[in-house]
Amino acid sequence: MANWQELRIIINRTALEGAYAVLSNWGIEHFAEEDTALVDEARRRGWGDYFPSSASSEQVAIVCYFAENKLDKGQQAELKRELESLKDYGFDPGPVLIMEGTVQEQDWAHAWKEYYHPLRIGQVLIQPAWEPLDGEAAAGQIVVYLDPGMAFGTGTHPSTAMCIELLQQLNLEGRTVWDVGTGSGILALVAAKLGAQVEAVDIDPVAVQAAAANRDLNELHFPIKRGTLDDLQGRPQLIVANIVAHVIGPMLPQVQKVLAPKGFFIASGVIKDRDGEILALAREAGLRLLRRKEQGEWIAYLFQRGD
Repeated sequence: MANWQELRIIINRTALEGAYAVLSNWGIEHFAEEDTALVDEARRRGWGDYFPSSASSEQVAIVCYFAENKLDKGQQAELKRELESLKDYGFDPGPVLIMEGTVQEQDWAHAWKEYYHPLRIGQVLIQPAWEPLDGEAAAGQIVVYLDPGMAFGTGTHPSTAMCIELLQQLNLEGRTVWDVGTGSGILALVAAKLGAQVEAVDIDPVAVQAAAANRDLNELHFPIKRGTLDDLQGRPQLIVANIVAHVIGPMLPQVQKVLAPKGFFIASGVIKDRDGEILALAREAGLRLLRRKEQGEWIAYLFQRGD
């Protein structure tokens, strides 16, 4: 596979508009922007629950990749001069830096598989679909074959692992279980192999496709469709949602409404900073906390409908 040239251009945020014009003149149309202001804005607007720690900076990085027509040292110096000359047009580019690196092209859709290995969580063994099972499954062990593809859910993330632990603490034989935000389908698969009658939904069509493929891989039969909690009909004994706090919070009244009497709700994907908020909203919705698990920055809950 090809080696790509990576050019990382450091420039003041206030000069970005001018920098884009310079790059366009050079025929550079495709690049990525790394800007701490984007993280700050996402945090301010509540677009997610977890944000990487980063010091705010007035400078940003424009990252360009070239498989062909790579820029030599002379061209890089010329590009740097043109970016610095933006001050002549009313911009303040600040100290402009251009740093060169090399990136080895990989098949990113499959390269991560090298680091994903069988994982045991209680009696459940999450087995990568592309690896043969090492010997026979132990007595009482539940094997779930999984190829998450581009969907979330391998079992390695604490929020997923805690859900799998909580699922095993309930008697699911013959119970109706809804998996909301199914991702790769991993929680639906575990519930089904624990004897549940499962329905799964996700708003992402890629996730729906991945979950359906994993269902078929495990020779299971249950419906998976694109949608949300509102698109499911019935009275489940258990709902599981491994999502994020800003989605789980508004769901709680609806969860309490549709659950069967004494039904359970497993919620995960909540970071510690949102713990008190979710507990308060659950109490307000009429859900009683039975168990609370914590792993690293992440929290998972087992609630019961408080009839």
